[in-house]
Amino acid sequence: MASTATCTRFTDEYQLFEELGKGAFSVVRRCMKITTGQEYAAKIINTKKLSARGGYS
Repeated sequence: MASTATCTRFTDEYQLFEELGKGAFSVVRRCMKITTGQEYAAKIINTKKLSARGGYS
């Protein structure tokens, strides 16, 4: 039997900080996992822009 996955919003688990870089379809921001304090970089893709250009379906 398959297990049930729990979906949470990214912002429920991570705190977003400053922008580190950006491209035509995405932005990279520094983030921190709230429960551990571990820092990461998160790439946030604008799927509306991407689909408008025919690069995503």
